[in-house]
Amino acid sequence: MVSRYSIVQYVPNPIADERINIGVLAFDDNRVRVRFLNNWERVKRFGMEDIHFLKDFASRMEDAAADGLLFPGDSPNETPKQERLIRVAQNWFNSIQLTEPRGSLDDVESLLADIADTCLLEPPEKPKPRDRAFAVQMTRRKIRNILGDRSKDLVKNNYSLSGHFEKHEFDVVVANGKHYFAAQGISFEVQVRADLQNSIAWKISDVKEHQPDLPLAIVTLPPNPKYPAYKRTYQKVTSMYSELGADILTEDKIEPWVKDHLKPIDTTTMELI
Repeated sequence: MVSRYSIVQYVPNPIADERINIGVLAFDDNRVRVRFLNNWERVKRFGMEDIHFLKDFASRMEDAAADGLLFPGDSPNETPKQERLIRVAQNWFNSIQLTEPRGSLDDVESLLADIADTCLLEPPEKPKPRDRAFAVQMTRRKIRNILGDRSKDLVKNNYSLSGHFEKHEFDVVVANGKHYFAAQGISFEVQVRADLQNSIAWKISDVKEHQPDLPLAIVTLPPNPKYPAYKRTYQKVTSMYSELGADILTEDKIEPWVKDHLKPIDTTTMELI
């Protein structure tokens, strides 16, 4: 069965006839599929106007496709789909236009994916900086994965350890009657508030004074090199934490550090056996 496709285009000024692709339509005798842009920023800059009407049209066209129709207002009749679409392509002269359908031997889904990849240009998404919450979740996940089945009994989240002056909550503590190690996550991919820097320094200092042999890890997400101010903060703060007795870990250093500090747990387990 022959499939066909058409490109949905935005033409802000039909007289100038400058256009940009905003969607693709693929269909055969039984199916109609459409896909539109995810990111409309490029389209907004191109048209230099409010584009809510384009998004509204995209939504209505998706609804039409779900009902097996080619476009909003399409009426199924004895006229073949491609002929109904040709009439639209030849007679729509407003700011939304469709190209005349072209044929393909691909099935509708494959055709839609191929034409969308070719004709719908999406600006690359900028990676979002990972915050402290991400650092915490990453630390917990990696420690649980390393411990495997034992994590249920050993891993404590938001667990308080006694310091010389007061108790301090750590993101992860591995303990089973005895405290084996603790870890705290922090991200320097974002701006780190001074009060957070100082609170972590205080908990390291106070716990180390009370439990000097307890391993403490500060798991860090280093800053983007493009931001020298963040880099200076990272170097200053991690140096301070290290001097206070904490081990500074990056993502790739978590596994070897944890495995090294699991040895006392493994030894204890063997003795019990």
